[in-house]
Amino acid sequence: MNIAILIPAYQPDEKLIGVVDTLSKSCEDAIVVVDDGSKESCLEIFNAVSLYPRVTVLTHAVNQGKGRALKTAIEHCLKKTDVDACVTVDADGQHTPQDILKVLAALKETPDSLVLGSRDFDYSNVPLKSKLGNKITRFVTRFMIGKKITDTQTGLRAFSKFAMEKYLTIPGERYEFEMNMLLYSKRYGIKIREVTIETVYLDHNSSSHFNPLLDSIRIYRQIFAFGFSSIASAVLDWSLFTLCLSLFAKLSEPILLATLIARLVSLNFNFAMNRKVVFKSESGWKKQALKYYILAAFQMAASAYLVKGASMVFTFPVPMIKILVDLGLFILSYQIQKVLIFTKE
Repeated sequence: MNIAILIPAYQPDEKLIGVVDTLSKSCEDAIVVVDDGSKESCLEIFNAVSLYPRVTVLTHAVNQGKGRALKTAIEHCLKKTDVDACVTVDADGQHTPQDILKVLAALKETPDSLVLGSRDFDYSNVPLKSKLGNKITRFVTRFMIGKKITDTQTGLRAFSKFAMEKYLTIPGERYEFEMNMLLYSKRYGIKIREVTIETVYLDHNSSSHFNPLLDSIRIYRQIFAFGFSSIASAVLDWSLFTLCLSLFAKLSEPILLATLIARLVSLNFNFAMNRKVVFKSESGWKKQALKYYILAAFQMAASAYLVKGASMVFTFPVPMIKILVDLGLFILSYQIQKVLIFTKE
């Protein structure tokens, strides 16, 4: 199996030289380093690694993000080299050669998988920022793909040529690209496998360029957008119901008519928002609309029957039961819309 080792690097220090030196001595694979718009003082480091055999250094004129750096390396490998798979490695020395080989061995056993080198975040040497960040992304990832991932932020990943081609098409130019790899793997039929690796943090991970606020917003953009779309639709539904109730007050069934009008408008608004803004799907809207309205009808019926049934079993107030039931249906609805309705292909 022909392997390419991909190393995105932004403002690296001498640890990058150590990483390349160790890898060049421990394996015969091609190494692709991407200078993601680093400052001129880093040029000496990139020149040094370029002298090693089988090493190619690619350069971005300006910083474009880790996701774009990985895509640049993948594009290079698919065009210029005869690769069967690749492994991504961080430039700061967190990944040992033994762990890299372990991840590659797992890929050879299951070549249709995305293999993650997963760290144990229970160790005392793990920085608080990394520990908290991983716990949050683990929760969100489980919600979004229905699978528990131990280390969602690991930079040590191995995947096949088929996966390389697929990952080039997914959105994300910075750290969110690595999260999107997990989210889109299910859609492409790529299984996710984890192998335990050594947990290494040098200088409390001070070399990391991860911005907790901006990069978290990028990573969670889709779920934030889905939540906003749902809230906006609910506000629109309530506002129209209130308006219509006033306009049709003299009719025999003002509540029923107001409910129908408000729900039809808010459903169409939510459909358009989810299709264009949340999931950014370009597939045929007619089939999507049919599936969406079937799901909406199911969700309304399920909410009514589940709340009624739960209120007969539990002593909690009905409004509280309603919140819990609708939260569960919200999660289910997100999964169904992402996987079955608003697909990109």
